Amino acid sequence: MKPRQDAAADATDAEQVSEAASGMPDGTLPIKPGKKQAHDKPRRRAVINPRFAGFGGQLIQTHRALRRLPFPPSRWVDVLLVPAIIFFCTLLAWPWIAELWSAIIRFWVNGLGSEVLLKADKTSFPGIDTVPYAYVQAALPDPLQWWSGMLITIALLFGTTLLPARMLPISYALRVVGIIQVASQFYFFFWAAEFPYQSASSISALTQSSMVLILLTPWIYALLYNIFDFGIVRKILLSLIGVLYLIVLTPFQYTFAAWIMQEYSLLWHPLIYLLGSSLLQFGALVGFYSWAMSWKRRE
Repeated sequence: MKPRQDAAADATDAEQVSEAASGMPDGTLPIKPGKKQAHDKPRRRAVINPRFAGFGGQLIQTHRALRRLPFPPSRWVDVLLVPAIIFFCTLLAWPWIAELWSAIIRFWVNGLGSEVLLKADKTSFPGIDTVPYAYVQAALPDPLQWWSGMLITIALLFGTTLLPARMLPISYALRVVGIIQVASQFYFFFWAAEFPYQSASSISALTQSSMVLILLTPWIYALLYNIFDFGIVRKILLSLIGVLYLIVLTPFQYTFAAWIMQEYSLLWHPLIYLLGSSLLQFGALVGFYSWAMSWKRRE
């Protein structure tokens, strides 16, 4: 009878442990204290539920994506007040930003000595009158420019096969560029006269979209970064880095794009518009965000 009584007692203990496990996080099971625990040193520690145990028996911690994010009411200051202040400061500083853009574009226009001009278009955004940009009137590709573009495209598609395996990400990126340029080459070979875009209007539109992105950057970081407990100083720093980087990048980026189309025709317009515009700027913002997420949190 004694073995049966011991078995019944063990079964009762197992049921009690199983019931208590529902209230314990990460699959940790408490052990019911008793006389047997004093003689069984290994059972003094919490037992790990096999469902939450790794290969070596260690506890698998809950991923941070599945944890409940602590969000005290005071953090609304970081999410709403910080981006609002940076937004309005940028808006008030726009006349100086426009002067900076004009100076950068004028410098490169004088240095390049091409037909790139400095102009400014009006915008409907409240608080901003005009946005300076590099004005060009690029032509359609001639046969020499088309064949030169075709040779570059072939080199991008087939030359990447010669790169070592460790450069595979770069190879994939160059192949994407080559595939887009193949479509551009095909279009300009058959329907060049029907191309609906102009270089001047495109550069103006891209510059104005950059202006909008600069103003939206602190709000983007507020929703994606300021919700975490990194401290208000770091949150302000990240937004300022993103805003200042785009302010400096935009005139260089689109003056260079205008010069490319002026010198080498509208053949490169699709590639600039798809990969060399907002995608490049968003990539920089994502890079800053990834770097800031590696900073140590206060929580």
